[in-house]
Amino acid sequence: MSTVLELMEKRKKAWETAKAFLDSRRGSDGLISAEDNATYERMEADVVALGKEIERLQRQAAIDAVRVG
Repeated sequence: MSTVLELMEKRKKAWETAKAFLDSRRGSDGLISAEDNATYERMEADVVALGKEIERLQRQAAIDAVRVG
């Protein structure tokens, strides 16, 4: 389960970094450049991927617990 906790912390940090990046790149019109948008989308995709891996590991742990118990 420590792997899940480590991934959760990594996801939290990645999300905070992505939000800070987005906030720092907004222009006076509230928009970001196409290049910054592409960077943010990659950052967001990493956060989503980490979330999916966390869910996968949690499901595995739940199945193992039922199978063993």
